[in-house]
Amino acid sequence: MYVNFISDEHFKECVRHVLNAYDNALTLKESIENSILKGDIFQSLLFENIVDPFKMAFDISKIGIEEWIKKEVLRQLDKSVEQKMGEFHQKILGGVKGWTDLQIGQEVDLMKNDETIYIEIKNKSNTCSGDALTAVRRKLEEITKNNHNSTAFWAYIIAKTKQKSGEEIWIKKKFNKIDSVKKVWGENVYEIVTGDADALPKMYTALPSVITDVSNEDKIVEIKIIISDIIDLLQPHLESIQSKIYTEVFK
Repeated sequence: MYVNFISDEHFKECVRHVLNAYDNALTLKESIENSILKGDIFQSLLFENIVDPFKMAFDISKIGIEEWIKKEVLRQLDKSVEQKMGEFHQKILGGVKGWTDLQIGQEVDLMKNDETIYIEIKNKSNTCSGDALTAVRRKLEEITKNNHNSTAFWAYIIAKTKQKSGEEIWIKKKFNKIDSVKKVWGENVYEIVTGDADALPKMYTALPSVITDVSNEDKIVEIKIIISDIIDLLQPHLESIQSKIYTEVFK
């Protein structure tokens, strides 16, 4: 057993959900192959977002164009994986006995089955913009009004504060103080759901083994191999990319 608060199969499915984001590397490789066949590398997903040609010039001068390509590929993958991380924690905790993952797009993310605790969970404290956070606050207040014996939490795993874990009443400007609307962060998020103060470090400690097992079971191709293939595909076009990037951005 990887951890004692969710099943091994559920843990694997949560890890699989994040690993699937790396499939974008294969999609990127296929896009580059197709654009090369069509004779225009700039139609590939590698250049889907505008590339700063000036920063590219500085990067290439310091690390070389091959390393720049690697960095750009990893940057694009990182965006996809980052989007999955909040969902990862939601799915993990939704597998704890007595809790329900309400799925993406619902009023909140997690609910205790006796309807006494509701949680909106994010990976990082700065994930929500000001307007989005205001909407979360209103939503949690509404939940506690409709469920008088409930507590509603805005939860996040990674905090940008000296206190890396904690729980307190959520005091926000232009909102009344409501004892049943709280924020919780770090290890305390997992403790509320599992009842185990060590649940988050336990999950983190087990995570590398689960990633390895899922990767082996699903025969997932290593990202470094895909990136190497992309470099090989682009090798004959590197000088052209460097010389034409300015025109692609400004003309």
